[in-house]
Amino acid sequence: MKRLLAILLAGALLLSGCSVVREDTNQQNNYAEADMVMQEVNLDPSIIINPALYFLDKSKSELTLAAETRKLTVGQNERAEKRIIEAILEGPSTENYGPVANGFSYEGIEILPNLINVFLNTDSEKTDEEITIMELAVVSTLVDFSGVSYINIFVNGVQSGYESRPIGVLQKPKGTLQEEQTKIEQRARMEKPSMDIMLYFLDRTEQFLVPEARSFQFETNDPEEMVSAVVQAMMRGPENTYQHMPVIDKTIAELLGTEIVTLEDGQAVVRLNFNKAPVAITQQFNDGEKIAALALAKTIIGFMPDINGIEIYVNGSPQAEPVVYTQSMSDELLGNNILLYFPNSTYTLFMSVERMVAQETAGYPEEILAELMRGPAGLDDKDVSPAFLSGISMDDVNDVYLAEDTAVVDFKASISDKLKGISRKDESMMIYSIVNTLTNIENIKRVQFLLDGERVESLGGGIINVADPLLKNPGIIKDE
Repeated sequence: MKRLLAILLAGALLLSGCSVVREDTNQQNNYAEADMVMQEVNLDPSIIINPALYFLDKSKSELTLAAETRKLTVGQNERAEKRIIEAILEGPSTENYGPVANGFSYEGIEILPNLINVFLNTDSEKTDEEITIMELAVVSTLVDFSGVSYINIFVNGVQSGYESRPIGVLQKPKGTLQEEQTKIEQRARMEKPSMDIMLYFLDRTEQFLVPEARSFQFETNDPEEMVSAVVQAMMRGPENTYQHMPVIDKTIAELLGTEIVTLEDGQAVVRLNFNKAPVAITQQFNDGEKIAALALAKTIIGFMPDINGIEIYVNGSPQAEPVVYTQSMSDELLGNNILLYFPNSTYTLFMSVERMVAQETAGYPEEILAELMRGPAGLDDKDVSPAFLSGISMDDVNDVYLAEDTAVVDFKASISDKLKGISRKDESMMIYSIVNTLTNIENIKRVQFLLDGERVESLGGGIINVADPLLKNPGIIKDE
């Protein structure tokens, strides 16, 4: 009964047009006041983060990692994680800490569901100990900041492993630096190694490749047999069948053998021999063989040290047009989730929807708003409804950017005509779908609406007061 009353109260507040999250009760929808007093809000584009960066603690006699809090400025269309890695590579800011990544440079980053792939370069020879210290510092820093469970680090485009043996995807250290180094060394030297590996499958929309963590207990430490075991696991398909789809039709292809070879140009590749070419049977892609090959390449290069790519052979012969599939070839196919809030069918509550988009743009406010405007998709809950009136699109938006803890949505003045005569319910749902969605961005607590760069009382409907930033309204979100 209490739950029913709470839902009815939330619905009544929504329909009344009251902003239940506004702290100043005098700033309700009262347009009778000629001189409205607005809050002071800094709308200059700026993103400030305060991560804890891990470096060597010089006060300890043994090698120990310690956190140094740093204030960093991030560009509007720049990954915060990129800036964090660059700060680690630059070294500590005080003499209390020692560097962990001398001689390394930043190359790139991929942010995927529960995984971050980090790509670094170096022109100098690095010992296993130097690489391990760098990796553990980067992993500790990124896990603390981003909340993901797994980090995969590539140096000069390949896995380093330990003594050129695989160690699996990395997680945040639980012990001392020395203990973690010993664990990695022991794992690499085991006759029957165990480790976590990321297998790449299609997402449920069959548009993107996404990783799934899998724990392996290998029967041997032979590299070719380890690769074979991983490929066989991929052919059996994902364990999480709700979020992942198979990337190889196991009824068509059978793995006959695995061989690691060095090509004339010096590249080390894994040659996979099948009875028939592996293929992903989907409704989205025309080239299922390419999708299967790229998923295999991304998986194998992601755990086996010093491998540059893979080749697909059929019954011992190369394909008609031989290709070395590298992991960079799959860049445009990698996806990540964003969270959107759409109205339910009765326009009384919001429902959360996870949407898979290209990882290169996932998390950017403009892409999130654009996806929200696209409306419900085929795999969304049937009770989900569009948040925007027909005719409103990103063409009505001047800019979307972040200003400290505020997301700023600058609409064109032309949107006012489209909103004239809109009902109280429709305007409330449109505005709070934006607010509740954009406040899911890390460190964003509120949303400021503008018209052609100016703060206004109304976007045009004359119902919701948008002069000041609006906070997230959890009271009108349906409990999952």
